[in-house]
Amino acid sequence: MPSVSDRFQPRRTRSVRLALLSPFAYQGIALLCLRHWGSATPWRALDFFSGAFFVLTAIRLVYEVRFNRGIFDSREALREASGSRYDPATVRWANVLVVVNLSVFLDYGHWHLIPALRQSVLQITGLAVYACALAGLMWTDTYLVRHFQGDLSHRQLMTTGPFAVVRHPRYASLLLAKLGFSLLLASVFAWIVLLTSILVFLRRIRLEENYLREVFGPSYGSYKERTSRLLPGIY
Repeated sequence: MPSVSDRFQPRRTRSVRLALLSPFAYQGIALLCLRHWGSATPWRALDFFSGAFFVLTAIRLVYEVRFNRGIFDSREALREASGSRYDPATVRWANVLVVVNLSVFLDYGHWHLIPALRQSVLQITGLAVYACALAGLMWTDTYLVRHFQGDLSHRQLMTTGPFAVVRHPRYASLLLAKLGFSLLLASVFAWIVLLTSILVFLRRIRLEENYLREVFGPSYGSYKERTSRLLPGIY
């Protein structure tokens, strides 16, 4: 007779696959937000800058499939990586901001609420910033995938690689990506998301550091004294 875990395994496998595919589906929806339906040139908003954004984002998503598989395949790893154990509110905020982000693509493709934001110099700068941020994210996640795929009951404090530069390299990279995104797609909604994200992340960092201090004790205090939070030597 199959065990309970055997009966639930197919369902869990489907859930993992759905979680892995959802970021790609979201990018597809974002792409459709640019389309001018019924127009002779339906993809005129898919220019060099928006196209570069989707290409870079696709590269990051493909790179992080392994990381996401390790996270979603374990309920414990998912709770730990998402921070839902000590900060469920940020998870909810992140979901809200993901939906709000779709308005950025609608603004870029259709509304153009503040045309002055669309300057080629700013967009090129945004593209460079976004590319650097994604490189930082992939570098950080290379270390995180090893951490979360191991035995979480015997985990070690990460202090090497990007974690030797700042204590929260993933949050730093995400905020940098949002800055690049705001410059690149020239939307007031992107700037609102960036400012909101800064407030959300600062709160998240405070809660996470309290949690990490409980988990790692004095070793985290020593690590905290010799590293900055987000900006090396500044903050």
